[in-house]
Amino acid sequence: MADLIRNQYQIIAVIALVLVIVAARIVNAALAGRRKMAEGRRIVLWKETLDRLSGDDSLRLTKREIARFSDSGMLKAFAFLSENGEGASCAKVLFRNGTAIVSRVEAYADPAEKGFFAYIVSRSDRSGWTDETKEPYRSFARALVRDDSVYCRENALKMLYAFGDPDAVIDAFQTLSHDGRLHNEKLLADGLASYTGDRDALVSALAEAFERFDDHTQSAVITYFTTVGYHGRDAFFRERLDDGSVSVDQRCDILRLLIKDPSEETKRILIAVLRGNRNAEEWQTAAVAANGLAEYPGDDDVIRALMKGITSPSWDVRVNSASSLVKLHAPEHVLLDIRNGADRYAADALLYALSSAEREETE
Repeated sequence: MADLIRNQYQIIAVIALVLVIVAARIVNAALAGRRKMAEGRRIVLWKETLDRLSGDDSLRLTKREIARFSDSGMLKAFAFLSENGEGASCAKVLFRNGTAIVSRVEAYADPAEKGFFAYIVSRSDRSGWTDETKEPYRSFARALVRDDSVYCRENALKMLYAFGDPDAVIDAFQTLSHDGRLHNEKLLADGLASYTGDRDALVSALAEAFERFDDHTQSAVITYFTTVGYHGRDAFFRERLDDGSVSVDQRCDILRLLIKDPSEETKRILIAVLRGNRNAEEWQTAAVAANGLAEYPGDDDVIRALMKGITSPSWDVRVNSASSLVKLHAPEHVLLDIRNGADRYAADALLYALSSAEREETE
């Protein structure tokens, strides 16, 4: 009898627990729904506020409206305007209320909202903005570049790229370098490519400030120079190839830059790098050099260097050497010697390069 009662109590306890869980989920769903509705109402409220401004030539937000600017609904309303072809309306409000809005945003406790605000400003139509108008936003972005969050730093940089001020970009890059902020190299290079100001002025500023950046940021700058075809400091970069303190990654970036402007001097360097590093631990530079030698057709020194490169212990060096030999239409006896030679690894690399070339021709 006691066992029966005990089993009944256990069943009742399990049922009660299930009911509590179900009730909790219902309550949470209801609260989430209310929060979503409340957020929707806030966005609508701010859209109405912005609509009000459209009929006001001053475009001034009231103190009460700015005081409520920390409300995420305001940010979302601005974002809605920017994403729906109304960036000009958004920009006008930001233009007229810059100092007050930035002061309010800077007081946010949540860094993500600061990053979101920087993104909104970067996407807004800034035509007609003066240096005086931009200054509070530049100051905001310069401070945000120091944030621990990659999201915040990247959106702060996007703001500066969008403003087209080379000095502000240089200052931000120096801050990243000085603070040891390892911001993704590709993000930096792609960001520079989105710069909206005078590109020549930016290139000159980057070239002048280059040695004030850390190795990581320097690599991003070299990649940008390669993208835009800037070769004004190639002599300087050629000297850096012999600097033992320069990272392997940066030496590879320098080689890629030099390859874009073929010359006898660059050819000599590529041959020396391939010959000197094909069997070394620093195989990366040899692989880049082997790839770049495809730009020098009809040169016996190049063919001989690639024939050595295809015997490297590194697969990347072998296959890049083979690919360049194929692109250069190396003499048939050279290809036959490799295919029939004792080095089966070299023969495999050549067969791979030949089959890859055939696939590219048929595609």
